Amino acid sequence: MAAWEFQTLQNIADRRGWHKFISMQNYHNLIAREEEREMIPYCLDSGVGLIPWSPMARGALTRPWNERSSIREHTDGALKRLVRSRESEADKIIVDRVEELAGKKGVSMAQIAMAWSLSHRNMCPIVGLNSVARIDEAVESIKIKLSDEDIQYLEEAYVPKAVSAM
Repeated sequence: MAAWEFQTLQNIADRRGWHKFISMQNYHNLIAREEEREMIPYCLDSGVGLIPWSPMARGALTRPWNERSSIREHTDGALKRLVRSRESEADKIIVDRVEELAGKKGVSMAQIAMAWSLSHRNMCPIVGLNSVARIDEAVESIKIKLSDEDIQYLEEAYVPKAVSAM
């Protein structure tokens, strides 16, 4: 959805005395940052909270680039549609950098991806947690503070993708 469409909905709600949107769930992670073009700036400016989903890109940011033997890799249609069908050399560089930074900090790749998401103002990401170990890992990621240099290193290889209807 474009920012102008979202604003139109807000205006309709205002005119009719309805509740306005107070939050938006958006697909946002290190390899899918298209929302930074319009929606995130709009939401930050208008006070709409951001609840990004899939901060780990459906697992693509949680394991090395060539490690694709997980059950999810073979069964998750959304992973194929949102990530694998659109991946680029820039995505490989980013995943490699997540792996490198995780190694330097002695944490998991998932924790680096989550720490990056948490480093953004007013974002409270939705995380899929299917075990106690994943819950513990997510909680520990809150303690990871990425430096400005870390964030720049993770972000600088990004190449915008065409916006797609999910």
